[in-house]
Amino acid sequence: MPPRFGGAPKCPRCEKSVYMAEQVLGPGGFWHNSCLTCKECNKRLDSTTLTEKNNEAYCKTCYNRQWGPKGYGF
Repeated sequence: MPPRFGGAPKCPRCEKSVYMAEQVLGPGGFWHNSCLTCKECNKRLDSTTLTEKNNEAYCKTCYNRQWGPKGYGF
């Protein structure tokens, strides 16, 4: 069987190939570490700050602002 080129998974954010040394598992597949940022505020994310909705990455603050509970507080 001939070698397969371009077989690396594609990053959901930048659509470029993600190679083993640079991949991070995120919503929808493997991401580049530098691409795994909040869709709203571009804050860099890791496993403790990542939340996801519709295969997009969000920080907890932006996620709660968009889809968190409403009507509490002031």
